[in-house]
Amino acid sequence: MRWCRLFTALPQRCNVGLRMNLWEERVARNEALFREVNERVEELSDDLSGAGMPEFVCECPDDTCTDRISVPIEVYERVRSDPHLFLIRSGHEQSEVEQVVERGDGFVIVRKDTPTTERIAEQTDPRS
Repeated sequence: MRWCRLFTALPQRCNVGLRMNLWEERVARNEALFREVNERVEELSDDLSGAGMPEFVCECPDDTCTDRISVPIEVYERVRSDPHLFLIRSGHEQSEVEQVVERGDGFVIVRKDTPTTERIAEQTDPRS
């Protein structure tokens, strides 16, 4: 940040980078929160074994999203086996911070692919 103040041509670029990192961090923390909620959903579905396909909360970066996704437990477990993977509703992808790994019936599996989002995904992984 000190370099931004030294050169008059750079402040705008530095501010854009700082804003992007803050946005990426907020996105990653929102998704991590939804991932934690889904861990509780899975625990409840284990208690109600045989009750059909569980509904998970969309783990997209939109903190107002309340969409539900019906996903086989095997798919959910595969997503949870990698801290960089998240389960989101189709159409909720954010190409700035993630890449689509797999598409399913009404859901998408995405991988975090920026240093900030990768770091937060690892730090907040409930299974680590």
